[in-house]
Amino acid sequence: MQGVPYMAGDLLSPTSVLLFLYAVFVVSLTVRILLDNKAPEVSIAWLLAIYFLPYVGAGMYILGGINWKKRKIMKLLPEKTFQTLLGPILEQQMDFLRNDWDSMDNDIAKSINLALRAGNSIITLYNQVKTYYEGQEFVEDLLSDLEGARDSIHLEVYIYRSDELGKRIRDVLLRKAAEGVKVRLLFDGVGCFNKMSWKFKRELRKSPIETRYFLDPMNVLSGRLLNYRNHRKIIVIDGQVGYTGGMNIGVEYITGGRYFNSWRDTHIRLEGESVQLLQAVFLSDWYNSGGELIQDQRFFPEEGRRRGCSSQLPMQIVCSGPDSDWNSLRMMYANLIHNANHRIYIQSPYFVPEATITNALITAALSGVEVNVMMTGVPDKRIPFWVAHTYFEDLLEAGVNIYLYEDGFFHSKTLCTDSSIATIGSCNLDVRSFHLDYELNAFFYDVDIARQLEEKFHYYMQFCRKITGEDVESMSIPRKLRNSLFRMIAPLL
Repeated sequence: MQGVPYMAGDLLSPTSVLLFLYAVFVVSLTVRILLDNKAPEVSIAWLLAIYFLPYVGAGMYILGGINWKKRKIMKLLPEKTFQTLLGPILEQQMDFLRNDWDSMDNDIAKSINLALRAGNSIITLYNQVKTYYEGQEFVEDLLSDLEGARDSIHLEVYIYRSDELGKRIRDVLLRKAAEGVKVRLLFDGVGCFNKMSWKFKRELRKSPIETRYFLDPMNVLSGRLLNYRNHRKIIVIDGQVGYTGGMNIGVEYITGGRYFNSWRDTHIRLEGESVQLLQAVFLSDWYNSGGELIQDQRFFPEEGRRRGCSSQLPMQIVCSGPDSDWNSLRMMYANLIHNANHRIYIQSPYFVPEATITNALITAALSGVEVNVMMTGVPDKRIPFWVAHTYFEDLLEAGVNIYLYEDGFFHSKTLCTDSSIATIGSCNLDVRSFHLDYELNAFFYDVDIARQLEEKFHYYMQFCRKITGEDVESMSIPRKLRNSLFRMIAPLL
């Protein structure tokens, strides 16, 4: 009996070889994912992508899933540089920790200690803060401060649009640069990729203004890092006035733009010692985006250290990123939620929390703490909005209050607990902000600021729809299925 002839050549065909190599590659990626020991939901999402989206899933993991923590993306400024530029603030911190630590409220002490140890976040005492909830007042103050600049302007944003507002600010920057003011602009390469016209970029390049991009997508060498973003918002003027929070540069942050009838956000203007910490973060980000290592004391003027500060306002600037030794912002959020005794107020446009935060919120609510969450009810991105709904049932059963803001787009990123601790910054309550983006938040240990945020939360409630159990139960099966399917890949978004 004559059998089917064995064709050894079939096993060595180009297609067979490529399939074998791809199979080996997939197995190696699987091993790497398992050994990374990430959060289970993140690992499962990547495994599903790799096995059910052949080639595409593997490519996505190479670009955005590999943990580059052991190979730092961001290089820290030399320790000697920090000690030289921030010496007086560091000395004051040591005095504070020696003399005032024992008398401090226990929850505040825990938060300060965590930020110090997990994020190397210096505690500053002499600060003055102004809070903005709408863009118009922020822009007016910013333009006034820019016009008054005498030495330097450092601006770092995730999005800068070449629209009416972007051009207005650019014109001021060009004029100040012509007067001899040192102007440096740092943009996120992906966030600004399609937000500025080529003409606008060309005019900046030809001007005295220095411009850098964090992970420029046009640079093939940064391809493996394109899933990371610099989501921070920092503006420092003369080393004496600083801005940070949730607002970028664009008309929509004032009017809501073409798609929303209004825009709600939270941003802050700082004077005092904390401004020098914003300056240090900017210079570090500048250095890591191809700029020079700047160690000039002129950017840390002594006269600006306590400018406008008649009393103490303790605060910390806390940063995190995908290559941080510790996920300091996630830890700070979880710590504040766990330590709350009475009330928690959270605002975030996107609500896709990982298990650590979800369990903390549920535990707090079941323990009798009043937990309030506010997010946008008019989404700019549908998938995160859909995914957020998959968390509602468990949170509602535990007693969490969930509010959807429906009078425009809601972009605030805040958290305050027990009328004593508050944070305002760039960090959303989602997986991307905690794991993939470079973020910055200001943490305030001040009753007045915490109560101001609580009052604003209650004011916004009149424009919200409170989610109920009936809302969850009445959702159709196809919508629930859609939301749950997208939740499986939420860590990849």
